[in-house]
Amino acid sequence: MARVGLVFGGRSVEHEVSVTSARTVAKGLAEAGHEVVPLGIGPDGVWVGRESAAAALAGELDRLPSAGGGSASSRAASPAASLGKLVEAVAGDGVEVVFPIVHGTWGEDGTLQGLCEMADLPYVGADVTASALAFDKVLTKRQLEAAGIPVVPYETVERKRFEADPEGFVRRLDRFEPPLFVKPRAGGSSVGVRRVGERGELPEAVRFALRFDDGVLVERGVAGRELEVAVLGDREALRASVVGEIVPGREFYDYEDKYLTDGAKLIAPAELPEGLAGRLRSLAVEAFGAIGGHGMARVDFLVEPGAGQGSGTAAGEGVYVNEINSLPGFTSISMYPRLWGLTGVPLGELVGELVEIAFRRHRERRRLDEGIRTWIAELAGRR
Repeated sequence: MARVGLVFGGRSVEHEVSVTSARTVAKGLAEAGHEVVPLGIGPDGVWVGRESAAAALAGELDRLPSAGGGSASSRAASPAASLGKLVEAVAGDGVEVVFPIVHGTWGEDGTLQGLCEMADLPYVGADVTASALAFDKVLTKRQLEAAGIPVVPYETVERKRFEADPEGFVRRLDRFEPPLFVKPRAGGSSVGVRRVGERGELPEAVRFALRFDDGVLVERGVAGRELEVAVLGDREALRASVVGEIVPGREFYDYEDKYLTDGAKLIAPAELPEGLAGRLRSLAVEAFGAIGGHGMARVDFLVEPGAGQGSGTAAGEGVYVNEINSLPGFTSISMYPRLWGLTGVPLGELVGELVEIAFRRHRERRRLDEGIRTWIAELAGRR
């Protein structure tokens, strides 16, 4: 079995969720026979010592420590300088594969994946491109549209264009009847998202979203059910779980509902007509495949009332892919491991397969790189 570097924590607002997810992943890795090397990243981006990371996995800390204030010693422990802990783990502890469970920015947006690529380390989950695409809501929609996959109708604007003509952008939204949803272009956990019931609220909602990103996405509101499907596998062999449902405790499933009020209900498996459930599972695989994904993803859907009451093509009407989460939560109540458990894939088997996929994709990447080197050598030999 492998020595797995479990990377968790991080700088995003989902730090504590990442710590909780890491505990579940560590349990699954142990069940699969792997050895866990804890690699924690503090809220300030500094990679922490092994003792702190191990304490967090043991449940002794809910939040990893920060390096501190602005002293010379804390500046020496900057995120860049502290990367040596990753090098030490690979060189000194023999880490063979990385399991990133850092949610949000600087974790599931392609940055951590790029670090692993630079270090020539196998890592669990989607690659740099697919991770970055999934994290950018606008690019995801465009990619899905190009693949013929239904998405909620939307408009998007960048900061400069909005500030130059806010009224003009609001006029572009006249084709949508309220309510509308205003979101930062990139990000997770519904941070910066607002539901707008009156058109007069739009400029302020857009400005609020621009506090979190330089681009904004505005979607037509869909009155219906929020359904989720977990996807697992390699690019050529993706498969889908049973379908789960989120019943929000507020107007919509926002940040407070997810992490503060605990008012949402998670129903799994969801009660659905068989035709609709099959359509959702098929679309989940198509959507993740459309962004070049492999490893794991949770694909979220919005489904209007009456969808799936027919068969064939009619079963897909009123069904929209809302988002793709390429690094879903792994807490004890998170949908991703829960849905796979209900599909007959227990936690240990699930994380074990993800590690196997990581090794397989790394071997394939090396094979392709070697092919390029061989081709260049052949060209050089002809001169």
